[in-house]
Amino acid sequence: MAGDGIWRRAGYGVASLIILGGAVSGGSSWLLCGTALAEQTTSGASSFMDAASVKSPSPKPVADHKRAPVSAHHNRPHVMQKQAQPNKPDSSSLHVQDHVKPGDPLLQGVPSGWGAHVLGVGAAQGGAVAKKQDPAAPADHKDQSLNQFLEEAGREQASAAGPRGTESSHVSQTVGNEPAASVSSRNRVLLPVPEQMGIAAYQSGDRFIILVDARQPMDVSALHGDGIFSRLGVTTLPDLTMISLPVPDTRQLYLSQQSDGWVLGDQPPPGMDYTDRPEITPQPRGNGLLFPMRRPGRVFSIKDPASGTPLVVGTTALDDGGLLSLRKGKDYDVWPSLEGVVIAQHEPPQVVMRAIMQGDLLQRADDRPLADMDRAVYASDVDLNWLGLKHLTASQAQERYRQALVAAADSSPKDRFRKRLEAAQAALGVGAFPDARAIMDVALEDDPEEAFRPDIRFFLAATDLLTGQMNAAAQLVQEWPEQAMRATKLWQGLYEALSGEKASDATRLLARDMPRLLNYPEPLRSSLLPVAAELIARRGTPEEREALNHLPEDSKFRFIQAVRALRDGDEKKATSLLEALSVDHDPVIAEKAMEEGVALSFRDGHLSAEKAARQYASLLPDARLSGRDGIVNMLRAGADIRAHQWEPAIQALDQARQAPPPHDEARMQALLSAALSGVVQGLSEPAGAGHKVTPQDEATLLHEAALLRAHMPDLPASAKKGDLLLAYGKLLGRLGLDEQAGDAMSTAIPMMTNPQDKAAAGDALAENEIRRGLFDKASDILASTGNTSLPAQETARRTRLMASMAAASGKPEVALYLLGADQDPQAADMRAHIHENREEWSPAITDLRSMAEQLLPPQGELTVDQQLLALRFASDASRAGDAGALEWIRNRVGDRPFEGDAGRMFRLLVSVQQAP
Repeated sequence: MAGDGIWRRAGYGVASLIILGGAVSGGSSWLLCGTALAEQTTSGASSFMDAASVKSPSPKPVADHKRAPVSAHHNRPHVMQKQAQPNKPDSSSLHVQDHVKPGDPLLQGVPSGWGAHVLGVGAAQGGAVAKKQDPAAPADHKDQSLNQFLEEAGREQASAAGPRGTESSHVSQTVGNEPAASVSSRNRVLLPVPEQMGIAAYQSGDRFIILVDARQPMDVSALHGDGIFSRLGVTTLPDLTMISLPVPDTRQLYLSQQSDGWVLGDQPPPGMDYTDRPEITPQPRGNGLLFPMRRPGRVFSIKDPASGTPLVVGTTALDDGGLLSLRKGKDYDVWPSLEGVVIAQHEPPQVVMRAIMQGDLLQRADDRPLADMDRAVYASDVDLNWLGLKHLTASQAQERYRQALVAAADSSPKDRFRKRLEAAQAALGVGAFPDARAIMDVALEDDPEEAFRPDIRFFLAATDLLTGQMNAAAQLVQEWPEQAMRATKLWQGLYEALSGEKASDATRLLARDMPRLLNYPEPLRSSLLPVAAELIARRGTPEEREALNHLPEDSKFRFIQAVRALRDGDEKKATSLLEALSVDHDPVIAEKAMEEGVALSFRDGHLSAEKAARQYASLLPDARLSGRDGIVNMLRAGADIRAHQWEPAIQALDQARQAPPPHDEARMQALLSAALSGVVQGLSEPAGAGHKVTPQDEATLLHEAALLRAHMPDLPASAKKGDLLLAYGKLLGRLGLDEQAGDAMSTAIPMMTNPQDKAAAGDALAENEIRRGLFDKASDILASTGNTSLPAQETARRTRLMASMAAASGKPEVALYLLGADQDPQAADMRAHIHENREEWSPAITDLRSMAEQLLPPQGELTVDQQLLALRFASDASRAGDAGALEWIRNRVGDRPFEGDAGRMFRLLVSVQQAP
């Protein structure tokens, strides 16, 4: 819809709303669409664009249904938008009171200042909308084929309707002929179908058809814009309304439902991906075929206006989508649709369809089984053509595979690739996934150019997924041809479920397409359905878990129901199911049930973290036999982390990584990061600058450093890994490996995103470089990791680092200037050292007393570093001859013991000043 500026340039003012209406049998229905008013006539009355009959292109044969299906969308945009109104509106055509009673519900919610004109008021219901022919416009042309069809359909339905058959049908078709400069741009129109009425929508040749399953009279006026909607036609028949729109090119149309009707547009509805629209997935039901719908409408018969093909049409009152692709069968064809079900009858008619509570049920008229049922069950190109799925019994599938292998071996060069592809598809259907991939490898060696076909690429990716080749299967999530995008979503969800990526997206896709997966051949379904169902049970929302209501009854799915019961809060049911399954004959199910039982007891507090880890370890023999030892080791690692057993947790993760793929890499990395963080936190920092690493400490530090070094490469680059690398670098520094420490810290800093964390890492690296005597490098590091928004504490720390560089460079005055009156013990220590080197004992005593007041506690045992500080203070005070300072330090230390000769030396220094 164009903006106000367009209307101002065209000479119009305030917006106006045109309401097209008609009433039948006391009822009314409305087609609302915003449109520009044409220039006023000299008499002052509004003149609407002339309506003329449309000459339709020649009907296309039914084969035209192979065109890409028209896309639809869930989104429900509001299409009533402000339009322009002449500067001097004529009251006879624009003001509400001329044609509409005050308080008319039609105008409720219309913005203030909007005008309304009701077209067709007072005219006979069976007549066409009044129109005025532009003298410059070409002569009218009748669409004879469509009109004849509609007249015939009207007579047939009127005859079938009995007494109601006397009512005349109503046909309205219009076309706009105004110059392009005076029209607006439109890309959607609202069809006001009440929510209780079902619709079906499909493409027929070069026409888009919408069928409404109740008598819903509509009028259509000239719709301005790009021209496509100006050719919209509405035909009202007894108990049926047909909306027909010629589609002049290959553009797609989109249909979406909203509260006041359905929106038809030639652009995707905004805000949502239209490839995620719903679809109707046929399901075998006895001898017939069920097309599930949440609220099925009426089923009726009609002839297709473009081809004359007899159709059986099932409508839906909710946006359940339609069928994805054309399916040509023996007794009937399933046509692609946007909404509802469209079945093409063969001559003579063989099938009937009726609406039941669950949807529309298609059956043969003679109650025999439907032929070629897989042509409808696998109603998408991906399932039927790309993967070659067939609705066969196990013995039939094996025979198909045998015959396909023979045919491939006997094929001529021109048919060789096609026959090999059919053999690979047959192998997929019996569950021989490695064989399917091997057959395709041989086929592509001889015909490598075929690998560029979308169907071949998809088949290869699917077999890679089924054989555990996750890297090669990643192309399942790539962009596919637009007409196939919706049908590829199921396999995208399967890839994301098996790879552990985007679990929420995988759950949504799998829950939505669960009916398709339930229809798959047994060998394929038995491989994929447990994976999909367990993910939905563990990660799905309550609504998504509803997709699990129709799972098979065997033990692997009873386990999934136990997991679902846990998510639903029904622990009694879950416990009962798990206890029964723990002795199941299937070792995989038995182990999973025991594993889930341990998790339940741990979660409820009946097991401590240490006991849970031990119980998981006891399950490892069974888990190894069932191929689940990787999962159990990850659970064991999680319990060890909860118990702060960091090294056992890392060992469990190492064992999990050695198990057969696939691995949940994201979960494994999270556990490893937590375990390594625990290792780092468990390493005590040195007590002070004078602290020396003991041999036992050094052995421990070397072991932990080796542990960190071995596992750090398994983590992806992140701020968390940066923190771990920084801690690893500090650990190497404590071991005297300053060069290696610098390398680790230099790698860590670029990974950090928080400015303060980066500054702190820069401080640690600068300190390391200062110890190595690389003062210029240390200065550069401080400059590159600092900024003006650092807190005062961090700024002071950096000043002390610069002072230490000045002191080490032989510039004590600069160092004293930088340290200023900083009372931090580190600053006081540096000042004291400078004064001691210059034999300035009184200033040195002042700084040492500041340190002692902060670091020497009045009571309790003294550490080695604290004892050395007291001895240093006493020595400087003795040299200065400061009796008061000696008395203060003697009283501060009291009679607390020192280690070794330090105690005797301290007592000697403080006792000298007591002598007379």
